[in-house]
This record gives sequence, structure tokens and C-alpha cells, in this order.
Amino acid sequence: MREKMLGSRGAAQPADKSKDVKPLSVSQLTRQIDSAIKAGVPGTVRVQGEVSNFNLNRASGHAYFTMKDANACLDCVMFASDMSRVKFRPGDGMELLAAGSVKVYAQRGRYQLYVNSLEPIGQGALELAFKQLHAKLQAEGLFEADRKKPILQYPQHLAIVTSRQAAGFHDMLKVLQRYPFLKLSIYHVPVQGDGCGKHIAAALVHINRSLTDTFQPDVILLGRGGGSLEDLWGFNDEAVARAIAASHVPVVTGIGHEVDTSIADLVADHHAHTPTEAATVVTAYWQTIEEELAGNLAYLLRSAKTQLTNAQQQLISIERHEFFRKPTQRLNELRMQLDDRQRALLIALQQRATQQHRKLQTLADRLERNGPAIQVARTRGKVESLASQLQREMANQLKHRDAKLTSIASVLEAVNPQRVLARGYSMTFLKKTNTLVKDKAQLKPGDRIVTRLSTGEVESTVQDGNQGSLFES
Repeated sequence: MREKMLGSRGAAQPADKSKDVKPLSVSQLTRQIDSAIKAGVPGTVRVQGEVSNFNLNRASGHAYFTMKDANACLDCVMFASDMSRVKFRPGDGMELLAAGSVKVYAQRGRYQLYVNSLEPIGQGALELAFKQLHAKLQAEGLFEADRKKPILQYPQHLAIVTSRQAAGFHDMLKVLQRYPFLKLSIYHVPVQGDGCGKHIAAALVHINRSLTDTFQPDVILLGRGGGSLEDLWGFNDEAVARAIAASHVPVVTGIGHEVDTSIADLVADHHAHTPTEAATVVTAYWQTIEEELAGNLAYLLRSAKTQLTNAQQQLISIERHEFFRKPTQRLNELRMQLDDRQRALLIALQQRATQQHRKLQTLADRLERNGPAIQVARTRGKVESLASQLQREMANQLKHRDAKLTSIASVLEAVNPQRVLARGYSMTFLKKTNTLVKDKAQLKPGDRIVTRLSTGEVESTVQDGNQGSLFES
């Protein structure tokens, strides 16, 4: 068994042919994979799937996203040049149809779909883009009626933003040429094709930036004739909508046919269904100006005639007034009234003077009775009386206080310590603290004490502080 095992181990092994294959670089292998994909996959493919991880790079304008179904996912990239042609705004969760080519992205070592067109599933791209922009601007309040500006009833200067070749322009001119006194400023812009929205928006911005005392349009007419949704798409441009909303001059739109409604129509200050209707709206009051002027003239004539008649009647009434028939009579009456008032004034003045004289005499009599000399004499008598009373009161107080002081002195003399000492008593103090000794507990042997007598002091030393009480039996 051992030999068999050794024999099997020593048997020749088949040669590894992979070692004879020349190695490839990563770039070479990636190019081979790319070539194989190009050979096996059509140059243009259309892929349907759900969008996720959609990311639009603001710096480059390129879009990066993933398309997926239930079992697989595919990385996709759409360059800015292709992305600019997409009318709607792609987003996560949308079911889209993408067309493009499959290539290998060598820097990441993965394949991806290079998309050149996107279409929504179930509805057109333009329809979806319209709904998206409509929802956005409506949320911002750009369609609200309270932000729309009123249209001047009698505009004299119109700014028309349209193409000179557009049928709608000629429709507007047919209406406006009936009023040769109107001033027209034509802004020629493309109204169809890619990029026309930017030109329309630029014209609206230019009008508002150019407003001066000499250039002041009363209204802007924005319009063109009918067409498909693609033909009218420039009026669904967001830049156009915002330029209309920001305009200081009222904007009237007449775009397409009656069934057409663009974003510009919804934002405009007035939406006419056709170019002809737009021109008719801004000139509506001019159409009836002759009738209105005639009616106003008739009204003014009637009013003037009525006022003239009333003035004539008033003049006749004034002429018949008694004042004009006997003008001097009224003057005489006024003179008599003036004389009466003058006499009444003199009488009133005399009475007033008499009253004042009486008051003055009364004050003089009162002053004489209560003059300063009399008041001084009265006051001097009071002062002298008060002085006598004060002297008597002071003498009584002095006697009372002298007696009280004598009594207090007797009391003090009785409690004078010197008198107590004279009766044979003494006071003892601790010399060190000059404290009066009241209890033998204050003393200890060796303390120096001072005994004060009536005739002097005696200093001594304590030898025994535990002597008996002075009054012990």
C-alpha cells in the first residue's frame, strides 16, 4: 500500500498552460471587455426602468442616476448637453424610458449606460414638465389674482413682444391700426424652437430695465399664433414666467388658440385666448371712446345749461330784493344800529367807571381803618404784654428749678462715696486691674490690693484669701 501511495505521488502532473499566457495590464483587459460589450450590445439601446439616486451636478450640469427593476440595476450618466434638452425634471421613483449606448467606465472598472434622451412612461415629456412647473409656481403664489396688476383703461404706449413673422403679430396689428394715435414699441424675438423662452424673458427684462420718463409703456402685449405643444413650449419656460411676475408694466398674453393655456398665460396680469383678443382687450375702452365722449359732452352741456338757468333765476331774485330797490334804506338802518350800540357802550362804560370808583373808595376807607400805623400800635401793645408775661413765667421757672437742684444736691451728697468712707468704711481694689473687690473669691495669695480710706490709700498683699465672713457669729 505504501508503494502504491508513493507511486501515485510520483506520477507526472498535467502542465499548467495559464503560465504560458502573456499577462495583460488592467487597461488592456478593460479595453477587451469594452470591445466585447460593443460587439455584443447594439450601439443604441432603449431601457425602461425606475429611476433612483438621481443627482444633477450643479457645477458640470451632468446627471448621474440608477435605473432598476425587480432583479437588476444599471448605472447611468447623462451629460449636460443632452440633459439641457430634457423638458421635465427627472426624479427618484419615476418610470422612464432611456435611450443611449453601453460603455465601460475604465476609471471605475464598471459599465454604464450613457443616456442621450429620457422620456416618461405613460405621458409625454412636455406634459410632465408642464405639470411640474405648474405645481412649483402655484406653490409660490405666482398665479394668485391679488398679485396681478390692473390694465390701464386708455393705454397710449404699447410694447409688443413677438416675432415679426408670426401670424399673431399681424392679427394684433389689424386691431391696433384702427387707433393710429397709439405708440407701438416692437420687440422682435423668436417664439418657437429651442431657446426661444430665454429670448422672450430677456425682452421682458429689458423693457422693465429701460423704463424712463420718456419710455414708459402702459402695457406689454405678449403673443403668437396657434401651434402644437412643442411650438408653444417657449411660453412654458420658467424664465418667462418669472420675468412676467417681476414686470412693473402690466402684461397681457394672447398665445395660441382658445384651447391653449401656457404658464405665461397663468402668470400674466390678463390672459386673452388669442392675439386678436389680446389687442382687443387693451383697446376695449378706445373702441367706445367716441360714444363716451359724446355722452360726456351731452352731460356737460346739460349740466352747464342747468347751472346757467339756476344762475339766471338767482340773479333775478337778487335784482328783486329790497336791498337793490332801496339800497340807502339798509345803510340808514345800519347807521341807526351803530348809533344805538355806541350809546349803549357809553352808558356801560360810565356805569363801569362808577362801580370801580365805589370799590376804590371802599378800599381806601378799609385801608385807613387798618393802616400800618394802627397795626403797629396794636402789635406793640401785644408784644409788651407778652414780654411782661414772659418775665413772670421765667422767674417762676427759675425758682422751681433752683429748688429742684437743691433737692438733687442733697441726695447726691447723701450718697457721696467720700461721705461713706468718712463714716469708717473703705473700698478695696485689685491694683493690677483696678477692679473693685466685692467677693473674696476674687482674691488669691500674692495679689496686690489697694484699700481706699477717707483720708488716703493703703497698699497691701493678700496672704490668705479664705478668711471667714465679717459678720460670722
